[in-house]
Amino acid sequence: MRFDFSVYDLQAVDASTQTLASILFNKGFGEYHFTEKTRQQKQSTLKFKAFGGLSIVEYGVGIASYVSMSNADLGYQLHVVLTGHSTEQCHNSGRMLRAGDSMMIMPKEQMISYDSTDCKKLIVTIPTEFLHQTVREFGYFCATEQIHFAPVVSRFPMAGPLFNLLNDMLQQDKSALGERALVYYCKLLSGAILNVFHNTVVPGSLSAESLHRHITRIRHYVLDNITTDITIEELAHLCQISRKSLYNLFERETGLTPSTYVRRLKLESAHAELKNNERIKNVTQVALKYGFTNLGRFSAQYREQIGELPSQTLRDFSY
Repeated sequence: MRFDFSVYDLQAVDASTQTLASILFNKGFGEYHFTEKTRQQKQSTLKFKAFGGLSIVEYGVGIASYVSMSNADLGYQLHVVLTGHSTEQCHNSGRMLRAGDSMMIMPKEQMISYDSTDCKKLIVTIPTEFLHQTVREFGYFCATEQIHFAPVVSRFPMAGPLFNLLNDMLQQDKSALGERALVYYCKLLSGAILNVFHNTVVPGSLSAESLHRHITRIRHYVLDNITTDITIEELAHLCQISRKSLYNLFERETGLTPSTYVRRLKLESAHAELKNNERIKNVTQVALKYGFTNLGRFSAQYREQIGELPSQTLRDFSY
């Protein structure tokens, strides 16, 4: 498996494992400790690149090694094995990653692996807040407070948006791109990762695209405070406009009242929880969490918007 990592900020060749660990730590990949299984001539390689808030590294130790990694709270990490193999202990279970395999590592996660002599990995770190912001902007909903990726090994797609975007970023000269273009690349890559790797994010039916900055601001504010009671006065104050202007704005931009818009966001968040959060035991738990105290009305509004009763969503997930 090969990417064209031809443009980079930093390169290291035949460096010590201590140097590799120091670079990985300083560049935002967490704490790494390498224990060399054999004493032979080192052939280590490392390439690093920062791109629009993301950090990308390709490295190989060059000798068989035990690796201890702690992700701290630096963000989500995409791990791709390019060559060789890596036997990893994570989530209280072991798994083998061969060339072309990939997986997502959660923030604060710890992992121990045994990497073969020819093992080479590509790692992309995505800051937590950046991924959550992308979720909001793309109109997705998360079933849990934090986005969770399934702890499984997946074949990395060698065609399609994820591969093409990542490979393009590795070849791009950042100086030829503006900051907005860099960030846009990163959001597209984050969206592609969400589509490829199983997670607790689901698409919503309300459009995330609005031509008006106030609608975007309100959407982000509501999703950031989704379980609280949000008043019309609160939204008007947020946008520094009058209550009447707020109603006129929503009628013009969405065809909804502000209250209906907020309620729909809450219902879609409730749908995401019922569909993906394994800790949810009953519908009442979710309804009350999002401020729906009348359970009959919640079920009716939920069915009108989602197309099924909340009990059906929960029952299907349980299966």
